[in-house]
Amino acid sequence: MPNSANLDIGEQGGRQPGRAVAVAHGLALASAITLIVLTAGSDRWSVWPLTVIVVFTVIGDLTSVEAFSPKLKVSGSFLGIMLAAVLLGSGPAALVGVVSIAAGWLRWREAPHYLRNNLVTFVWFPVVGSVFFHATVQLADLGPVSVAYYLLVFAAFILAMVLNFLLVVGYQCYLDGSSLDERMHEALAPIMSGELFSALLTSVAVYVDVKVGTVGLAMFGLVLIVFQYLVGELLVSKRRSDELQRLATTDDLTGLANRAHFRARIAQRLEAEDPEAKPFAVLLIDLDRFKEINDTLGHHYGDALLARMGDRLADHVGASGLVARLGGDEFVVLSEVREPAVRTLETLATELVACVEQPFAIDEASLDIGASVGIARYPFDGDSANELLRRADVAMYAAKEAQTGFKLYAPQLDHHSVRRLGLMSDVRRAIAESELVVHYQPKVHLDDLRVAGTEALVRWQHPELGLLPPAAFIPVVEQTNLIGPLTRYVLERSIEQCSAWRQERSNLSVAVNLSVRNLLDRDLPRDIERMLSTHGLPADALRLEITESMIMSDPDRALANLSRLDALGIRLSVDDFGTGHSSLANLKRLPIHQLKIDRSFVSRMLEDQTDLIIVRSTINLAHDLGLTVVAEGVEDEQTLERLAEFGCDQAQGYYLSRPLPADGIADWLARSGAKILHAVA
Repeated sequence: MPNSANLDIGEQGGRQPGRAVAVAHGLALASAITLIVLTAGSDRWSVWPLTVIVVFTVIGDLTSVEAFSPKLKVSGSFLGIMLAAVLLGSGPAALVGVVSIAAGWLRWREAPHYLRNNLVTFVWFPVVGSVFFHATVQLADLGPVSVAYYLLVFAAFILAMVLNFLLVVGYQCYLDGSSLDERMHEALAPIMSGELFSALLTSVAVYVDVKVGTVGLAMFGLVLIVFQYLVGELLVSKRRSDELQRLATTDDLTGLANRAHFRARIAQRLEAEDPEAKPFAVLLIDLDRFKEINDTLGHHYGDALLARMGDRLADHVGASGLVARLGGDEFVVLSEVREPAVRTLETLATELVACVEQPFAIDEASLDIGASVGIARYPFDGDSANELLRRADVAMYAAKEAQTGFKLYAPQLDHHSVRRLGLMSDVRRAIAESELVVHYQPKVHLDDLRVAGTEALVRWQHPELGLLPPAAFIPVVEQTNLIGPLTRYVLERSIEQCSAWRQERSNLSVAVNLSVRNLLDRDLPRDIERMLSTHGLPADALRLEITESMIMSDPDRALANLSRLDALGIRLSVDDFGTGHSSLANLKRLPIHQLKIDRSFVSRMLEDQTDLIIVRSTINLAHDLGLTVVAEGVEDEQTLERLAEFGCDQAQGYYLSRPLPADGIADWLARSGAKILHAVA
């Protein structure tokens, strides 16, 4: 039983209703009142039927429910008004219409100009419907015993309904300048069957009143109210089902399609695909540096960035493709470009990367982010949704590791990806089963060649592949959340071993490398403090090595965690200095105690005058700032002696010792004899 009283076809457009509209509304009401007065002789002001109809109409309006959209309400009020028009005449029908609008306004609170238009509408259509019905009955000399009489009730309902829609939709078209034909079709098409059913119910209600009287009419009204309630419950259930369906196929944060929807769309494409049709492409996009934004600024900024990213990608791709969010910071594009040329796909991927890299302004902060894109093509790279997505993921990780922006899937990449996935599973097992071992490379003081300490370097004693160096697994692990457990594993073993050395009266220290994820981990200082306390190791016996690029990626966030570590008494060292984009002036802000000159400068300093100057200048500037200096990568005695001449504080490298297991350090110290003295407390 649709009710067009509160039909709101759309938002108000640019035209604002002014005084002329208010005057037009007033004249329309005055004209309707005049017509009511002229036809008052045929009105029947019967109290009980009128009361029953008013109660039925008001209850129907107040209990109306949304149908297919918030713009459309299901209600029995229109039926009640038309009953009044047929049974009682134009005056009572207009009164019922006004009461209905007043009741509806109490619930919906329309704007004043909409309220005026609804008043005009709900006075005019009952009057027109009533005048049409009674005039035709009188001219045709019809009575309640005639079938034509009830068909005329049906016709009067349809006439009133059309007038209702014309007045409501026409006013909205006046406001927003839209087409009346299109709006009428948009409004009437979804509910026409319901309106015809309401017209039929009106004819039945008139018949019941004729045969049974007011009591029958009241019972009929009660049945209709119950029926309206049941219809409303069904519609609510349908809306909930539609909402569940929407949630099942839509990403809540971005409003894009989700993984399930994307897979289903690919499946539909494949099922309908002509075997001889040109291929289509799947482009998987993973955001670079997103976790740093989340960790640094908070999830509010991260969520806002993802939502904006979804809008931006959808606008860029347009109606020619589908954009979905797979989860986290991964998006995927199903392109309609059916061009097998690799250059076309590379151009599309380049455009997507450029689209992502445009800065986002969020809460007055300008956020820059990058992207890596993997491309898989049908039918060359897979013939199922799962296979295409998996191989696009393979290509994306290859692009991320190569830092090329995008890569097209190639079979040779897949072996590496399978190994990578297996590697992640194996690393979890290795941590749980203590397959990771820590080796230690000594560092010596250059003034007297005393042992200064050691650097902890993790190795993997793989049950099948043997002893694996860090380069075989650390770069991949650093891109995942496994870097946290792995670093804590190394810290625990290193602190425990250093404590054991100290109990043997060896004043050795130990240095452990951190990754950028470790540096931004707020829990790490607390965990390190617990480890030091558990193993009884003084905080100044532990050094944490971080790279300068890691610090400069987010100096403020780095400063917060480094300050907490410094407050514990832990010594902090910058590893691989000279390979990033920082300067000693920038590092002066941070609680750094030591610089390690990268091996790429040290190993060539005797052959390359530029490298020698860099090493010497770095040592002098670091000392001016109160920092000690370690040269790594010392491969021969001449380099060691030259570093000592420059005043370098410490050195490490293969000339002094390769990384050794814990029990090998004691043997190395014993073999070193007088050349490298064992510092004893």
